[in-house]
Amino acid sequence: MRILSVDIGGTNIKTLLDGEDPEEKRKVPSGPDFTPQDMVAAIGEMRTPDEYDVIAIGLPTPIRDGKVLRSPVNLGSGWKDFDFATAFPGKPVRLLNDAAMQAIGSYENKGKMLFLGLGTGLGTCLIAHHMVLPMELGHMPFKGGHTFEEWVGESRREDLGNKSWRREVWELVKIMNAALLPDEIVLGGGNAKRLTKHADEIPDYVRLGENTNAFLGGFKVWQDDRYEQTVPILKS
Repeated sequence: MRILSVDIGGTNIKTLLDGEDPEEKRKVPSGPDFTPQDMVAAIGEMRTPDEYDVIAIGLPTPIRDGKVLRSPVNLGSGWKDFDFATAFPGKPVRLLNDAAMQAIGSYENKGKMLFLGLGTGLGTCLIAHHMVLPMELGHMPFKGGHTFEEWVGESRREDLGNKSWRREVWELVKIMNAALLPDEIVLGGGNAKRLTKHADEIPDYVRLGENTNAFLGGFKVWQDDRYEQTVPILKS
């Protein structure tokens, strides 16, 4: 079984085949007008149908049981009602939130892990013994009428500067750890790299993840039957 993993973001859509080195990923621009039809065309531009048998797609929006609950904020319209199951003829599809896909790729097959994706906003997902529980914790109120997402997102980092932003991240981590009692917390997303030079600040229950783990998560939902219940194959 050849697996194609697709990671859709607000700037680019990226693809990687199982067995390829992450450096071999292919990408084309997405953007605020990027529609589901554009997605199908972009994947067709990057990959031919004979290269893969099944496909996993990570999309930056809430998804429940393979159904898009609302269109992504940073992409175009039409995602909620799009039929992903028939978009790639003869290719079974699994669809999941992008943070959940990176969380699965980061999960080390034991206990309860909380994933926090630090990027434009805040992606969140809890995995407990292979049960995948995507969350929208970033929208919860935090300080001064702001949400967690507003407090640690990219615009906030730009306003505060990296040092003060890191303090807010560690406060967020402390709160989430106390509330959800995970065995570990993994920090991923594009801004996690801004923490790597400050290892002395990182709590012992926190691990930094890699963005390439999103592709790994796409592979794992097809390779490990334990994800079948929470990341089902789509049906038209």
